Amino acid sequence: MTEPSRATASRVLRETRTLAKRVTRSIATEVAAARRRATSSPTTSDAFLRDIPPLAPADPAGPTIVLLNDCRDQVNYGAEVLVDGLLRILRERAPTATIRPIPSHWLIDKAHLDAFVDRGAGLHLPRAPYPTVADQFDAIADEWVQGRAGPGAAEVLARFDDADLVVLNGEGSIYRDNLSAIRELFLAWLAKERLGIPTVHVNGLVHLTDVKPVLPAMVRRTFPALDAVAVREAPSLRNLEEYVPGLAVQVFPDSAFVIEPTEAWDSAAVREVRDRIGDQPYFCFDPGPMPMDARRGGASALHRLITALQEVAPRAVFVCSAPADAYIEVVAQETGGIYVDTIAHYREFMALTAGAQFLVSGRYHNPILAAIAGCPTIAIGSSSHKVHGTCEMLDGVLGAPYDGTALIPEIDDIVDRARGYARDRDHWRAQLQEICARRRDEAWGLGDLVIGVLRSDG
Repeated sequence: MTEPSRATASRVLRETRTLAKRVTRSIATEVAAARRRATSSPTTSDAFLRDIPPLAPADPAGPTIVLLNDCRDQVNYGAEVLVDGLLRILRERAPTATIRPIPSHWLIDKAHLDAFVDRGAGLHLPRAPYPTVADQFDAIADEWVQGRAGPGAAEVLARFDDADLVVLNGEGSIYRDNLSAIRELFLAWLAKERLGIPTVHVNGLVHLTDVKPVLPAMVRRTFPALDAVAVREAPSLRNLEEYVPGLAVQVFPDSAFVIEPTEAWDSAAVREVRDRIGDQPYFCFDPGPMPMDARRGGASALHRLITALQEVAPRAVFVCSAPADAYIEVVAQETGGIYVDTIAHYREFMALTAGAQFLVSGRYHNPILAAIAGCPTIAIGSSSHKVHGTCEMLDGVLGAPYDGTALIPEIDDIVDRARGYARDRDHWRAQLQEICARRRDEAWGLGDLVIGVLRSDG
């Protein structure tokens, strides 16, 4: 390629990337605004089933990419930012592609709808048979492709019509007997083995164990059949090396890393929280899925931890981002903290943590969002190795996660870490944002994996 050709290609790539960012920001802002509105009418699945049109329409039309497990229907900072980043990557690398979602609520049962938009009001879940063990893959697949699995299966199969590629978004974790993992693995295998559609797995956390070992056999059935498998952190790679020896696996940072610090949203909700904080230094706390000692009465481990950390940063901001987090309101009241349930979007969370001395978190994506904004995290372990994976992905500078079920022995060490963060806040901001810039470049490489499969299929 000549130098002028290279310059033109580089300019087009920059312009396409800029346009993709603008479109993604617009979508994200609209979603956040919708979540603020009172639910005068129920949310329906239709909003999450609409095709995402090409960034650059072409004649003849470009490829159709099925996004299996599109998490934009969830009320969850991590699910939102991951899909925003993934859509940005896909649209930049395949700008003529139409993206057809299969929303994540199609992969669960009604018992889990509280975690979805409007707590699942109006969402439609197609009823279809799925395997419960790996031995049932072929028998259930026969029912699906022969039209004997009912109208729900037909609805799902229709999403694969004329598809050129299936991208399985692994957000939600493949571990134990997680229902969404079982269903997405089966659908990915079905798409590749029975429908003949090139299929890749991305953004995955894999934590196979011998506790309820339903998924290991399913992973061994599905992953070797796929065109490419990518996981998002080193613990998942090591786990697959143990359970599926010889499998070709690549590590790409979570697609959330493509979000940039300038995308933090200093919204009216964030400004209202800052007004409540005042001029004093503050830290943010958001819980994770693991249980913590948060008993009423001021004697709990969480109460003791928060009051100890208030010696470092006087204002504790309790961020409730999901219905299951509501228990922290009592702890906020008992410690004189600020309880916040109005931060509806991950870009607002970034803006809030950008001014914090540190974050205390038991989630996977929130330390990533904070790091992008330049805020260090005191990490708490989760129900899988995912938070350990976050810490490794951030070059280990945050140390290892603490055990949220046994905080009391660690309080002094946690406070020492917090003091270090507060004392060298500017250093931590620069270091974390430099690490995130490297992870961002690597995450964009996920698009090369996807486009490579598309090209190899013609």
